[in-house]
Amino acid sequence: MKLLATYRNAFLFLITVIALFSLQSYTPQPQPQKKKRRIELDHADSLMYNEKIVADAQRLIGHVRLHHQGIVMTCDSAYSYNSKNMVDAFGHVHIIQGDTLHLYGQYLNYNGDTRMARVRRDVKLINKNVTLTTDSLDFNMNTNIGYYNHGGKIVDTANVLTSWIGRYYADRDLLFFKDSVKVTNKDFVMHADTLEYLSKIKRVRIVGPTTIVGTKEKGQLFSKSGWYDTQTNISELYKDSRLERNDQILEGDTLYYNKNTGDGKAFHKVKLTDLKNHTVITGKHAIYNEISDKAMVTDSALFMQYSPKDTLFMHADTLRSIPDTSLTKKDQKIFLAYYGVRFFRSDIQGKCDSLAYQMNDSTIEMYHDPILWSQNNQMTADVVKMTTHEKSPDIVNMENNAFIISEEDSAKFNQISGKDMLGYIRDNNLYKVEVNGNGRSIYFAKDKNSYIGLNRVESSNINIYLTDGHINNITFITRPDAKMLPLDDVNTSETMLQGFNWRPEERPKNRYDVFQKEKKKVLRPKEKAQTQNKIESAPK
Repeated sequence: MKLLATYRNAFLFLITVIALFSLQSYTPQPQPQKKKRRIELDHADSLMYNEKIVADAQRLIGHVRLHHQGIVMTCDSAYSYNSKNMVDAFGHVHIIQGDTLHLYGQYLNYNGDTRMARVRRDVKLINKNVTLTTDSLDFNMNTNIGYYNHGGKIVDTANVLTSWIGRYYADRDLLFFKDSVKVTNKDFVMHADTLEYLSKIKRVRIVGPTTIVGTKEKGQLFSKSGWYDTQTNISELYKDSRLERNDQILEGDTLYYNKNTGDGKAFHKVKLTDLKNHTVITGKHAIYNEISDKAMVTDSALFMQYSPKDTLFMHADTLRSIPDTSLTKKDQKIFLAYYGVRFFRSDIQGKCDSLAYQMNDSTIEMYHDPILWSQNNQMTADVVKMTTHEKSPDIVNMENNAFIISEEDSAKFNQISGKDMLGYIRDNNLYKVEVNGNGRSIYFAKDKNSYIGLNRVESSNINIYLTDGHINNITFITRPDAKMLPLDDVNTSETMLQGFNWRPEERPKNRYDVFQKEKKKVLRPKEKAQTQNKIESAPK
């Protein structure tokens, strides 16, 4: 029994030992840490060690060459720290990475663990076609990103870029600039607070207020967002964008511009300002060529001509601006308006289908069903031309089927008709009318404050003088046929000349009323061709 107990105990001991051994064999072992590669020395003319000068460092002197994870470093002398995996290099420092990146300076601190290179004094980085110079540069060899914070310059085959703060993303051929940014090109100089530059395609990304000024001619671009291709001189601008050239300013939320062809396109909240001609055109879509000096605005287009006297507001489906080439002064313009023209000024209002406005003599030419209103007078003809003078009078020339209606009251209208007429406006009042050919007139005669009869007059040529819109004197150039009818003997048909058409509901009432929509009248092909020919035949 004693021997059996001894065997039992030995067996239990053996089982315990095996279990402990098995448990130990399955215990997770700590993973060995990845060993960081040290900076290796390839060559030095001499090697020194002096604990009193620099602790834990070897001094390398003469034609020093080191390497670390694909990087080669050369310099005149260096300190290599044994415990820190770090190097301080001095004199003619040169770092080579790959086939394209070269980094130069007079001092280098390189950390082998982080692969961060800090280069100081006379720093130059060359990568492909990009050369960066600065006095202080930090370059991360892991990410190939360089940083400077105290001024730097970038030069490539197309541009020179300077800024106070810069970031160079070598792998992406991307540069980021901030603070006092300047880009110099053979065609322009660009100033900005912040921008990005894609060196491979020579394109600037605008990410803040930026001004681009031409070097060969007066003019500039401004925007807060967009891009500018420095090789093709084509740009797309997206925020608060503005093109200025030859006293013309084109603005829009979105602006496309080709400097080589001079073409500009603007969209949304468009504004075209002509400083010399004192005009502004607004709309939602505009095209402009700075070489030909031609422009067109559509979609809610509004023309405004401002002066100390008053401002003219005019709307049409399409507004165009072209230079007046018939003049020696190139700054004079002709403004053309097409389809649904309506305009308002405090002293004159009008509507027609097409219109030409010549700035050199302030003449407005109205075509196809033109109507002109001044005070209580309505003037119509096949063609109406109005010339505004700084000194009175303004002259209205009514060609073919001329007709003037002046409202006495809601039931009485003074009327003048003829082949052609000249009307003279002074102090906002029509005060004289010259009728040339087939002159006819109907007017209500007054004695003080009461009407005494209706005068009907026919004469080939008539001069009519008005006061406050009322006829007070008539001169007949040829023998007249005139008669006075008592009001009680006047029939309704006798109170209207042939062609009478009073149209007050069509008159613009204020500057906003020029946008009133009306049913378009379909032109017959012959009428359309005649109207277009008259507009296009205006001097250009």
